Amino acid sequence: MQIPPRASLILTVSLVTIGVLRFASDSLHDIEPDYWHNFHDSGLRYVIRAPSDGTWLGDLNAQWFKLLAMPAAISLAYLRSRFDSGTAAEQTDEFRDLAVRGVWLVVFLAGFTLVELEKQFGTAGFGARLVAGEDAYLNHAAHGIGTVVAWWLSARLTFPDDEPTLTASPPATPRRLGPRGRE
Repeated sequence: MQIPPRASLILTVSLVTIGVLRFASDSLHDIEPDYWHNFHDSGLRYVIRAPSDGTWLGDLNAQWFKLLAMPAAISLAYLRSRFDSGTAAEQTDEFRDLAVRGVWLVVFLAGFTLVELEKQFGTAGFGARLVAGEDAYLNHAAHGIGTVVAWWLSARLTFPDDEPTLTASPPATPRRLGPRGRE
């Protein structure tokens, strides 16, 4: 089952938007770990980086939100290919190349793994830390599952065809009118 081009675009833009906003939230948490208190009584508390409050949504936010990280990352690669120069066929061929998609996923997975290791051990000194309700080993598992989902998704995203959807009609031949404006 392939995802139609327009739906592919909407889905990937949505995933990238979620990924960018979550990255901003994670970065803010690294700078000021208590910023989330401002959102404690709002629904936003469950979409920004915050410790679990013990509810199902709190646990889902703290631990399993990372399932979307790899699909968001491969969506970024898709958008790069889709809006890169070249024909739609060239863009499709590049993104469909197993090596290209594999390299994108390995690079993103390596980056996310380094972040998780930093949160777990604090070796690089970036200040990233685990929050309540977050388990380091489950973080790695979530990214692994997310990689499988991203690989599945990347095989189903489609590009628009090179053929234009609207074709111009041939120009009409002019009619000759007689002296009184009639044919």
